[in-house]
Amino acid sequence: MRELRLLDMLGMVREKGYTTTQELAEKFGVSVSTVRRDLAELNRRGLVSISKNGTVPISETIVDTPVSFRSTVNTQAKTLIAQNALQLVSSGSVIFLDSSSTVLQMVSGLRSMRNIVVVTNSIPVITRLQGSAVSVHLIGGEMSPLSKGFFGPAAEKALRGFNFDLAFFSPVAVTPTGFAAETSERAASLRRAAMEQARSAALLFDHSKIGLTRPFNFAHLDAFRYLITDDDKQTLSSKAIVRRVQA
Repeated sequence: MRELRLLDMLGMVREKGYTTTQELAEKFGVSVSTVRRDLAELNRRGLVSISKNGTVPISETIVDTPVSFRSTVNTQAKTLIAQNALQLVSSGSVIFLDSSSTVLQMVSGLRSMRNIVVVTNSIPVITRLQGSAVSVHLIGGEMSPLSKGFFGPAAEKALRGFNFDLAFFSPVAVTPTGFAAETSERAASLRRAAMEQARSAALLFDHSKIGLTRPFNFAHLDAFRYLITDDDKQTLSSKAIVRRVQA
């Protein structure tokens, strides 16, 4: 009985791409606690990735996932990586922040900085910077309801009206061939447009992203000035300056 439920649950997660615990409980007529135990078993088998907010399939993670989900995965590493990235920002800087959950962790440190300009396609970044002294610009475009970011031709056109001293990105994957990659073409294209307007770029990623493969590359690691990660095992062959943190 449980094994059949596990198979059906996995099928639902794969079909939807992202599923909340409550949705699964209602679908299968079981308690939230039962769902959590089932998801823990699927996670143990390497079939899904789970957080307190929901679940995504590991073997088929080629869809955009909610920023609320991504923000709860590897949070300690992301926080330390973001803190390291903040050291690169100086007074007078014009910076771009993408809509990733890792880059979002930089915002609390940026709030106290003066004489900086932040340009972003991320609604959560804007929300967290409200009430601060930071000059903030949100580019428009087509909004993703999951990542809470703006993409598409209008967003890319808006980016070309800025010149960035430094642009910060975090990819869904760092591929075995050394590319920063995304799950959607529009996400990759937006990041390429931002990089074209930046004097330097920094790529932030935790160890879980290394060696993954996603459909759309947006830049080779050599294109970045800085690579910031908590990984202490991979060589990361690149011309970039590698900054490692310890989680």
